Amino acid sequence: MVGIPPDAKYTFDMDLMRRKELTVINVRRQNHCVEEAIELVVSGKIDIEKMVTHHFSLEETPLAFEIVEAYKDGAIKAMINL
Repeated sequence: MVGIPPDAKYTFDMDLMRRKELTVINVRRQNHCVEEAIELVVSGKIDIEKMVTHHFSLEETPLAFEIVEAYKDGAIKAMINL
């Protein structure tokens, strides 16, 4: 799971998790991964367009923040085009 959805409560089937030996790890921050993430995007190894649900102009930045903050219109990731 990635991100923090509006309703951040989950129920897990503990029997299934035990049988499949699944582990859930909570990570608060992505320390020391920004440079690697940027390199992956720049190199084309990651297609970020699959994650971007909305595009906005620089002038629409306040609107972009409003939509993403409220999870309006199915927003996941918004791109501000400079």
